[in-house]
Amino acid sequence: MKSTKVGVVSLLEGEACREAKRMWGLFEREYDSSAIQNFAHPHLSFQGGTCEDIGVIDAGLEYLSAHIKPFPVWIEGINTFQEPDRAIFMEVVKTKTLQRIHQRIDAWLRTCCSQVFELYSPRNWHPHVTLAHGDLTRRNLQKAKKDLENYHPRYKLKVHNTCLVKWYHKDRIRIYKKYVLE
Repeated sequence: MKSTKVGVVSLLEGEACREAKRMWGLFEREYDSSAIQNFAHPHLSFQGGTCEDIGVIDAGLEYLSAHIKPFPVWIEGINTFQEPDRAIFMEVVKTKTLQRIHQRIDAWLRTCCSQVFELYSPRNWHPHVTLAHGDLTRRNLQKAKKDLENYHPRYKLKVHNTCLVKWYHKDRIRIYKKYVLE
């Protein structure tokens, strides 16, 4: 069976989603960075990995998602990563609820995947909404940090979904299945 690269995310909705997309456009125009748009939906990533049977992951996530109620997310400010890729992102507050959800998803993927993303392990996970990454030069990162020093996004939103996403050819990512939280 062929290995498949997958991830589990929650899609943003409302004002925070519109703002992330607006910022994607700004980064594309002003800083020549559009790699984040390989997945067309602003999102919060929980975990990912490589698996042999996406159906097993789907069944488990359907079960997990049926036991997760819609949950609040707070976005407060922006920050950067330098490694493994330069990135600028909106900070997501790491609440106990968010940590519990993350730990459940991480544990499930560890049972189903041959490899998981260690950057998204509970010890390393830094919840965020990416605005630019992958193709952001060092110079453009520094310019963006300076240009955005007074930009402090603040949003409170309720998340109503989890999604299983799948990597397709040329690093394109698409939703494989969306689970509505009730």
